[in-house]
This record gives sequence, C-alpha cells and structure tokens, in this order.
Amino acid sequence: MAEPRMSAPFLLVATPKLRDPNFQRAVVLVLSHDAEGSYGLVLNRPLARTLADVVTGGDERVTKVPLHEGGPVQGEVLQILGEEGGVEVVPGVGALPAAGDLAGLLLQLPVASQARAYLGYAGWGADQLASELEEGAWILAEPHREHVFDVPPERLWSRVLWELGGSYRWLSLQGGDPDDN
Repeated sequence: MAEPRMSAPFLLVATPKLRDPNFQRAVVLVLSHDAEGSYGLVLNRPLARTLADVVTGGDERVTKVPLHEGGPVQGEVLQILGEEGGVEVVPGVGALPAAGDLAGLLLQLPVASQARAYLGYAGWGADQLASELEEGAWILAEPHREHVFDVPPERLWSRVLWELGGSYRWLSLQGGDPDDN
C-alpha cells in the first residue's frame, strides 16, 4: 500500500465512514508521522476538568488550563499545547514536554498565554493511517493556531470542513455521508 505524501503537522477530520466511537466527529492534530506510525491529539474532546485536577503545584494558571481527552491510547499520558514555549508544531502553537514538572512549565508561559492539556493520545501503527485514509475514514486539512485555541471544541469539526470548501461544506452542515444520497 502506498503511503500518502504527508508530513506532520496536519489535521485529520473524521468522516461519517469512521465508525469508531473514539473518533466520531473528531479533529486530530497529528504531531508526528513517519514510516513507524503516527501520533496526534484529539482537539475537540474537552473534559469538564482543568489541569489542576491532574497535577499539583503551580499557580492560578494551572486552574485555567482546560483538560481534554487527547485520544484513546495511554490515558495517563499528559501533553500540553501552548501559545508560546516548547517545540513549535504549528505557527503560534508549541508542544511542551510531557515529562517533568508540568505546573512549573506552565509558570514559564506568559500570564496572557493560552494553553490546553490533553490526557492520552491517538496513535497509529505503520501503514494503519494510510489504510484508513484510503478507506475514506479521514479528511486531511492544514492546522492553524485558531483550531487549537479559538474555535469552540463542539464547533471545530464543522468549522474545519467549512474551511475546506466544496462538498466538505455540505458535510459540515449536514454531518452525513454524501454517498448515502
């Protein structure tokens, strides 16, 4: 099977053909993609918790960082995306290291800086994502800072599809599979 020509980062937008409940209407920011597999974070699965619920220490910034379900793999793994700091993965979005003193890392961010925390991640083995793309389970899109920080999670799926235009706009409004017509 030929590997699609993709380099991280990119967005995966779930199509109605993807029946896995972990990914229904999911938007995944893929941070790593190579011959060994792919790793990403589901951007639109907020939890009714903040980072303060899972780490100790820090100041009020820790209580303001929303916590999301990053994916179904290793739910104890914590990853933070911030406006500043870390390794830039998208212009205006940096991935902070997942190990060490997370509360201390957040203290290094400017007070006005936004951040999101993710428990777990989405992962694919070698060729698994390519197979899912060929089956039509995902749509590829370009990630932007506002997808991480500005668009409300419940509207992200339709927003990204709308931005893609064409028949994807229909999908963003209807949510159904055009092949079902």
